[in-house]
Amino acid sequence: EADWSDSEHSSSLPSQIEACAQTSVNFMHTGQPTPPTTPEPEPVAHRRPGKEKGKKNVDRHSPEYRQRRERNNIAVRKSRDKAKQRNLDMQQKMIELGAENERLHKTIDQLTRELSSLRNFFKQMPEASFGSAA
Repeated sequence: EADWSDSEHSSSLPSQIEACAQTSVNFMHTGQPTPPTTPEPEPVAHRRPGKEKGKKNVDRHSPEYRQRRERNNIAVRKSRDKAKQRNLDMQQKMIELGAENERLHKTIDQLTRELSSLRNFFKQMPEASFGSAA
């Protein structure tokens, strides 16, 4: 990766880069595999040589190009960090929902046992003890 920083072209980009570096994502180990975040490259057979639209002859050493590349690199880094954070949030939500699901299943089991116990209790009682409604 090229170093685009030179003292003759000062801008707010170094401060943007510093801010982006400070917003790094802390990854906690969840034991879950992380899916790949980059798509597979397009097969060579589908590419059309000579048909590259929008390709302009750009001076890669111009200040405008360097600034555009720096801004794009920052945006890409920010986007990837955001996607990683979204993935971590999703994994955390999955863990929380799994725990809640387990808790609800335990509640169902407990209530089912209680219902069965009450049914058995009322089956054993004589019908006369319920009183007559007529």
